[in-house]
Amino acid sequence: MLTLRFDFKRLNDRQAFYQALVQQSGGPAGFGDNLDALWDWLTGGMTLPATLHLLHAGPAGESAEFAPVLALLKEAAQQLEGELRLVWQ
Repeated sequence: MLTLRFDFKRLNDRQAFYQALVQQSGGPAGFGDNLDALWDWLTGGMTLPATLHLLHAGPAGESAEFAPVLALLKEAAQQLEGELRLVWQ
């Protein structure tokens, strides 16, 4: 099982999130760094099952910068029915 960790207090922007995702999940060098590429990677490219630990991403730490990413992660987890697990810390 693939396990990834993202500390949203340490990520400056979405670009930093995408870079961390590619590094931790073995993503392609040409990853698109956008929400469409994130969806494609989560639902068809990344090795599953996977658990994503989302540190400081709860309501208190959620910013407008990461809200679209977190919403997409939630939607992907629902669609993948247990193959993608999100752990909010």
